[in-house]
Amino acid sequence: MPKKILLVDDDSKILLLQKTILTQSGFSVETASNGLEALDKLKNGSFDGIVLDIMMPLMDGYETAREIKKLENHKTTPIIMVTAAPEKEAMKQSFASGVLVFMNKPFTAQKFLSVVQAVVSK
Repeated sequence: MPKKILLVDDDSKILLLQKTILTQSGFSVETASNGLEALDKLKNGSFDGIVLDIMMPLMDGYETAREIKKLENHKTTPIIMVTAAPEKEAMKQSFASGVLVFMNKPFTAQKFLSVVQAVVSK
């Protein structure tokens, strides 16, 4: 059974890139373009990992991560924050929001894939 990942980013090009990297490596992938859409998908589905952007409309990545951790079926689902935000403060806020791994954009396909594989294999 392939591992199922939810990708959340308001940039459709980033979503396509991430989805392509993961599906070519055997993952099952769903996407959401904002935090509210992500929460809807999470309430009705099961995922092995979540990849979140910080800067999104409607609900930023920090708030989305905090809300995900309140969902009974996703309290322990690992969250990877991938962002172009300035590193130190963004990293601190990400971890405070329940994020397991923080990763900066831009990233290489290999780096992205290896981080996702490491996080969901635990």
